Amino acid sequence: MDVARWIGIVCAGVFAGFALATSTAAYADYNDGVEAYAAGDYSAAIAEWQGLAEAGDPDSQFGLGLIFESGRGVGRDYRAAAQWYRAAADQGHPGAQFNLGHLYRLGAGVDPDMSEAVRWWRDAADQGLAQAQVLLGLAYQRGDGVEADPALAVDWFMRAAEKNNPMGQYALGYAYESGAGVATDLNLARSYYELAAAAGFEQAIIRLTALTFPPTPEEPPTPPTEQDVLERPTSGGTEGQETETTGGDESTGTVQEGPVFIQIAAYVDRGRAQNEWLNMVARHPDLLDGLPHRVSVAQRDDGEPVFRLQAGPLPAASEAQAICSLLKTQQTDCFLVRD
Repeated sequence: MDVARWIGIVCAGVFAGFALATSTAAYADYNDGVEAYAAGDYSAAIAEWQGLAEAGDPDSQFGLGLIFESGRGVGRDYRAAAQWYRAAADQGHPGAQFNLGHLYRLGAGVDPDMSEAVRWWRDAADQGLAQAQVLLGLAYQRGDGVEADPALAVDWFMRAAEKNNPMGQYALGYAYESGAGVATDLNLARSYYELAAAAGFEQAIIRLTALTFPPTPEEPPTPPTEQDVLERPTSGGTEGQETETTGGDESTGTVQEGPVFIQIAAYVDRGRAQNEWLNMVARHPDLLDGLPHRVSVAQRDDGEPVFRLQAGPLPAASEAQAICSLLKTQQTDCFLVRD
């Protein structure tokens, strides 16, 4: 394994490692931690990284952030993850900057703050991290945390596309097809869709079909989403990414988009639903502490409201399902829902 540039993707964000500017012995310890993590021996990875992280090594700090965010080898702790990511991000670690931005986007372990998320994504994007460039482009495209600037969004998408990032390629194809921030050019749209489709990006394949057979009435192209950036293409892959299937509805087996939540319980009283979250966190601190939550309102058949206690949003259905499965082993029933 090349630990001088060790890149993968774990749950909410980027798993990136860069050469250590430390002693040979420290590098060897970090390398041992990388190998242990890759082998699934998370306790050994923690043992190798802990001392280095406390001594200020950003790569090891980032590794511990991943450990605490995913709950691998320890109890899931988003606050601790955010602290370690910030320690590394303050030293310019682009992977930590990207992941810290995503925690601010979700409000996991930190107060939700889209402007702060954009700030960290910009720092990572300026260092050339393609995933951050795409999410920064989406923020400018939608005016989410920044003033909307479609032309600047296209510029960030272009930078990511030049790195062969399929989401950046799809976002550019969408911009050229829809005229979002750039003059409409269906030929260019097709060329970028072809690049994204070659990486297995499903929406690009759909748009290529629509442009190939224009007489068939088609819905407008689907805008790119953050979820697409964080989850893997449906087939194939790109350099530096782990292959992982996208999340879907467990009952139907279909792949769905959008935030995923874990529904824990439902009540007829909003106050009880809100208070129950504190009880749930006390019962399952390793799984729920630091996780965002909401109380969603629905109508019963008799027209009365019901208040559903839901944890999330989670960045991927696979992560939500893992948490729900562990809750069930601790006698707390749950299931996944999407908006």
